[in-house]
Amino acid sequence: MDQGKRSRARRQGPARISSKHQITLPASLMRQLGLRAGDSVDIEIEDDHLVVRRHSSRFDGVVGTIPGFTEAVDVKRSRDEW
Repeated sequence: MDQGKRSRARRQGPARISSKHQITLPASLMRQLGLRAGDSVDIEIEDDHLVVRRHSSRFDGVVGTIPGFTEAVDVKRSRDEW
């Protein structure tokens, strides 16, 4: 990728990790990534960096295409209900 065209997030200053191991993401980054409160993300380590990516499910393309399958399902909760 051309260095001139690489998009980089502006540094917002240091973030702190709370006693509950939580990090608050700056609103500008949330908007830039199209994320909202409650969205699922995957967090991975690449080299010595934490990388946060939007979570994608293998069912994302199926939701709404099959009658009765109109929203995400909490499999663990559904299994407990059986």
